Amino acid sequence: MSAITLRGPERLVVRQHRLVLWVSGALALAGIALVAGAWWFTSSAADDFAGTGCSVDHTVRGCGIQVRHFLSIEWHYSRLLDYAGLVMAALPALIGLFVAGPLIGRELEDGTYRISWSQSVSPARWLAAKLAVPGALTAAGVAVLSAVYAWGWSRTYETDYPAQSSEPLVYGAMGPVPVAHALLGLALGALIALLVRRTMASMALTVAVSLALTVAREAVRPGGYFWPLQLTETAVLLALAALATALAFRVLRRYHA
Repeated sequence: MSAITLRGPERLVVRQHRLVLWVSGALALAGIALVAGAWWFTSSAADDFAGTGCSVDHTVRGCGIQVRHFLSIEWHYSRLLDYAGLVMAALPALIGLFVAGPLIGRELEDGTYRISWSQSVSPARWLAAKLAVPGALTAAGVAVLSAVYAWGWSRTYETDYPAQSSEPLVYGAMGPVPVAHALLGLALGALIALLVRRTMASMALTVAVSLALTVAREAVRPGGYFWPLQLTETAVLLALAALATALAFRVLRRYHA
């Protein structure tokens, strides 16, 4: 999505925040490259280890150093996925932070939104553009990151440190749940910004609410099979995102009236 193919307020949103969008895209690509490169290195190390004739399960005399070195590489790959899971868990708060602060909160606090409203852009169209552009980019970007994480996670079963899909960091980084959670973070950021109308306060409250929601999700999640849980939680998160979005437009209409 580029400013060239967009019109009206959507194009303005991209132009105003193109640096953040470019940086975010570059960081996402760097993360994808890091996971892929880490697995390539781990896979190459496995081939080299197999060529030594040593075995992790049945270590023989003279293989201690090779076994420890190989297990260290696999362990570091497992830790990398843990860190990637933490980043995925933090994405809703980061997205909400951006929406509540630079995207909406700052315009409400500075009063620059009046410029858009006075140029034949209705308040509803203004807010729709503020949500549509980051919403589309968030859904597409997080879906790709989730798919890459799932691929990296599946590779752990070829190592001595397999990760279970029920682990909180793994579960929350795969499937449709991270996409729905990120969209909820976006909607909450918009709602809070419209309610508070102060940049820093909106950002702080958005982060607090997003983190509290993440903790609550982990506390109430029942046991069960991966995909039924994923689909159920995705439906709940999307319903909450839709509710937060509807409330944001309601708040906007109240202020405009």
